[in-house]
Amino acid sequence: MTNNPDQKNVILLLTRPEGGNERFCLNIEHLLGQCEILDNPLQKIEFLETLIEVKEESILIFTSINGLRASEKYNLRNKKCFVVGENTRKIATSAGYEVLATSSDQENLLKLINLKNPTESMVHIRGKHTAGNLCDSLKNNGFSCFEITGYNQQPLKIKKQIFHKVKSGRPVILPIFSPRSAKLLLNELDLTGFHVAAMSEAVSKELGSVDLAELVISEKPDLISMQEATLAILRRLIKFDSYTS
Repeated sequence: MTNNPDQKNVILLLTRPEGGNERFCLNIEHLLGQCEILDNPLQKIEFLETLIEVKEESILIFTSINGLRASEKYNLRNKKCFVVGENTRKIATSAGYEVLATSSDQENLLKLINLKNPTESMVHIRGKHTAGNLCDSLKNNGFSCFEITGYNQQPLKIKKQIFHKVKSGRPVILPIFSPRSAKLLLNELDLTGFHVAAMSEAVSKELGSVDLAELVISEKPDLISMQEATLAILRRLIKFDSYTS
């Protein structure tokens, strides 16, 4: 997903796994017309086999779209779920699930589950690399819960042609969605001078030693807020470029 770079000084570097960059640009692509979009996923999703049996009456927990996709590969027949993220909710609903509660992050989902106080066992289908441990928190609160590692996030490299572009001296906007993504980026790139939109305080902490040109923390840990934070940076950069040209 690279648009026409002619006369575009600002670079938007998108590094989400396959499908994630397209979802990020969905509904705002017309607003991104004044920057060059570079698509370079830093993680490849690999779905894993599971030997754990899941009772049909159990409530599933999806904290990502990939968790939901993993459940589809296991052909689970469960009907109810808790989810993190509006996109995950939409996909779960279209797949026939009854979504009992939706939250923007795991912390708030835990609060919603406590309010719902389900009596059924819960199953969190998660990635190998996931911040926090929702299942342990639920068990500490007296709920029955176990987890399935449904997928692995395999690290990928920055492509050579993209590496050269982002190191060319042009302004670079970089949305970062997780602490793990921040760590992977720091292994691949010197982010000095980059304009970063961070999903959370946890992401910003990973970047604490980097001399960024700008760091904006998303108002909420969700896709829409990250889009807004990224667009705010883009508008400032375009205005600056117009003023100095």
